[in-house]
Amino acid sequence: MVEIGTKIKELREAKKMTQKDLAEHLNVTPQAVSKWERNKSYPDLDTLLKLSQYFQISTDKLLGNSKPSFLALLFAKQGGAKQMNKQSEANKTYPAGTVPKAVKVENLATFLRVTFDNGETRYLRTRLNEDIVQHPFTRKKENGKRSVFFAGARQQWIGSDFEIKANGEVVMNGTDSYSPEELWYDSKSQIHEL
Repeated sequence: MVEIGTKIKELREAKKMTQKDLAEHLNVTPQAVSKWERNKSYPDLDTLLKLSQYFQISTDKLLGNSKPSFLALLFAKQGGAKQMNKQSEANKTYPAGTVPKAVKVENLATFLRVTFDNGETRYLRTRLNEDIVQHPFTRKKENGKRSVFFAGARQQWIGSDFEIKANGEVVMNGTDSYSPEELWYDSKSQIHEL
């Protein structure tokens, strides 16, 4: 838990938020956020889950736990380390400068087809794909927690409700957001390149 304050500050600043903005989103005081960032206190479990969901990272990463998951070890042993490495790239930084903005987004099951303002169309894996690989036997509940998922005859709407914000950020189904840099640098011009 030593890294959590630094991590919260880093994530908050990356979204260009003030401590007050984050506090309002989490329904806590700005002083609480300040104490977390200075490692004077730590968020409770519910708030930790809210932080994880808001910044779209696992609680393990938020807490600074770098131990690989069971599936990561399994994939590495079976030669599937390449697939798991793709997911570890989620925390990478992007080159400075302007990037094209999305003007149209289409959901292709576990891929997004993104058309940019420069006329180029590119493809990106959705986080739904990551959830299937990292958590194949669980499903997300609405409050961000996971419950055991047993196979059965059930259809579930994946959804394709997209909002393209003025800053180029794309929000899928009201919760899953993709930055312009992520859309541009992590996408490929051909779907088979992913």
